[in-house]
Amino acid sequence: MIKSIIFDCFGVLTTDTWRAFLDSLPADADFDRARELNRQRDAGLITTDDFLEQIEQLTGRRPQAVELQVTSDVIKNTALLNYIRELKKSGYKIGMISNIATNWVREKFLTPEEQALFDDMVFSYEIGTTKPDPHIFEVAYERLGVSPDHAVFIDDVDTYCEAARSLGMQAIVYHDFTQMKQELERVLAADSDN
Repeated sequence: MIKSIIFDCFGVLTTDTWRAFLDSLPADADFDRARELNRQRDAGLITTDDFLEQIEQLTGRRPQAVELQVTSDVIKNTALLNYIRELKKSGYKIGMISNIATNWVREKFLTPEEQALFDDMVFSYEIGTTKPDPHIFEVAYERLGVSPDHAVFIDDVDTYCEAARSLGMQAIVYHDFTQMKQELERVLAADSDN
C-alpha cells in the first residue's frame, strides 16, 4: 500500500537551471567533469566558491555569471504544489529529496506554508551524498516511517528513478505535470485495488 510520495526539487518542483547551464555550454565542454563538480558541491564535499572557481577554469565562465545562471530564473511548479496539497489531505506522507548544496529550498524557494506540505525534506549537502546513492533514498523513506515498497519517488532524471526502483520503491520519471499526475493516479488506483 502506497503511504508516501517523495518528490525531487529541481526539474520537478522548479525549472532546472543547472541543466539549462549545461545546455548552454559548447559541445566540446567537459560535461562529465562539470557534473562531478556539481555533485561534489551538492554533497557538501567542496564549497560553492571552490565549485565556481573550478567551473570557471573548466568552462571559461566567470563565477558570478555561473552563479546567476544556476540560481536565477527558478520558476515554481504551482500546479504541482497545489496537487501536493490534495495528496496531503488524502493522507499521504509527502517527502522531498534534492541534490542541493545549500538550504536554499527552505530559505528562499518555498514559503513556510509550502514547506508545511512536506513531512520531511532530505538535502544532499546535509547527509553528504547525492542521488543516485541508495543511502539518500533510504534516509527519505525511513524518516517518513515507511518501507520502500510503500513509497513512490518522482524525479525528472531516469537514473535516479532507477536507483529508487532498485530499492523496491515505485518511481515515475517526470516529463510534465499532466503526465506525472496521470501516472501517479494510475499507481495509486492500482494500489487501492489490491
